[in-house]
Amino acid sequence: MPPRTPSREPAQAGAARASLVAKLHELEERLQHTQAELLALGGESLPGLYLVFEVAGHRALLASHRVAEIVQLVATTPLAGSPPHVLGTFLYRGGPVVAVDLAALMGTSREPGLDAQIVILAGAPPVGLVVDQIERLSESPRIFAGDASAAMPESWRGSPFVAGLCVEQGEVLPLVDPQPILATIEREAA
Repeated sequence: MPPRTPSREPAQAGAARASLVAKLHELEERLQHTQAELLALGGESLPGLYLVFEVAGHRALLASHRVAEIVQLVATTPLAGSPPHVLGTFLYRGGPVVAVDLAALMGTSREPGLDAQIVILAGAPPVGLVVDQIERLSESPRIFAGDASAAMPESWRGSPFVAGLCVEQGEVLPLVDPQPILATIEREAA
């Protein structure tokens, strides 16, 4: 049997994939920007499905389109020189994922419980947000129209990770924007 010659197809497929990933990032950024504009305008609700989760005693929302999967907390391999909010890396579907403790990122020092969960964010770089508990999904939460500084937990005030506030089952919840978190991880990796 003659030896196989390398095909250009994998290289072409790799370039096509990279192009599609770049386009996906652009679309995600445009969607995030549009959601921020909707929050700024106010109105009745923010369209879409949102994950309601708890971290360090506070509930928050995350757009479900930003979530690839939710997994139980796993052992991580520490990264030398990483900040306290980076727990380390773990393998997910054959590739490394950076585990970020959202509570530590928000300034709360604590060890995640053994029943904590990791929200794997869609896209690249592969990042997982460690949260205490996933509670449920919320469809089209109502946009909060009151005084944001009075309604938001103190640890979330002024955070670049909060895109705005919504009302879910009578409670005012911050809407987490994962883009600044991803940017922080990219900067720290560079």
